[in-house]
Amino acid sequence: MIDSHCHLDLACFDNDIEQVIQRALDNDVHQFIIPGIEPEHWVKSVRLAAQFPQCYYTLGYHPFFYPRTLNAASIEPMITTLAAAIDQAITQRGFVGVGEIGIDRTLSTDLPLQIDLFDAQLHVAKTYRTPVIIHHRKSHDQIIGRLKATQFDQGGIIHAYSGNVEIAQQYIDLGFCLGVGGTITYPRGQKTLSALQQVGIEHCVLETDSPDMPMYGRQGQRNEPAYLSDVLSVLDHAFPELTGNQIAGITSHNLQRIWRIERASC
Repeated sequence: MIDSHCHLDLACFDNDIEQVIQRALDNDVHQFIIPGIEPEHWVKSVRLAAQFPQCYYTLGYHPFFYPRTLNAASIEPMITTLAAAIDQAITQRGFVGVGEIGIDRTLSTDLPLQIDLFDAQLHVAKTYRTPVIIHHRKSHDQIIGRLKATQFDQGGIIHAYSGNVEIAQQYIDLGFCLGVGGTITYPRGQKTLSALQQVGIEHCVLETDSPDMPMYGRQGQRNEPAYLSDVLSVLDHAFPELTGNQIAGITSHNLQRIWRIERASC
């Protein structure tokens, strides 16, 4: 399996990252995508990819980590910094795309500023011809609208997808796969699980969002890639026509296709 979204660059993993990765490997999770959140953490992602051949990363500005001083004038220098980081990253191993970018209506950051920075990062991804990881909260309408308006055509992943089948299909039509994580392990995740069943596992990828989004029954614990099997177990029951190994294979192939990474040697 591949964990398509795990923040192994966060401080809570600093003291035992080797053990975290080993536990994942012991639980059949053999590759990891570390989403970018802001420049300081980009450096850690690059270092992790150099240290662990199982790790890949993206670079981008996560809406949660926008500077408090964000204004219209600060967007251009932020994008310049992102482009410079990509220019350097593409000469090294591990870089696969742009993210975690997005629009989040639950944040205090002005929506027009979020949209402008989202558009600018889509433009960077389009320029470098890389896929993106997209963060959403109460913003499917805005995100779909901006993907269409910018004519973004590089695809990617809709992180932590939650929504109905109609929204899911719009993302799929735009070239995206749906990130499936801990949400579906909870009873409240039945609506999202139903949408996934209708669109098919061939449009899904697996994720943990470690250390956040703990699996059902693991509330209060630090989430980590080793628990990806909890998500696979739910999908195994939701798609009885497929075995767990087939689901793991299909979702891993989706990621290898999106990010153009080689199959892990287990």
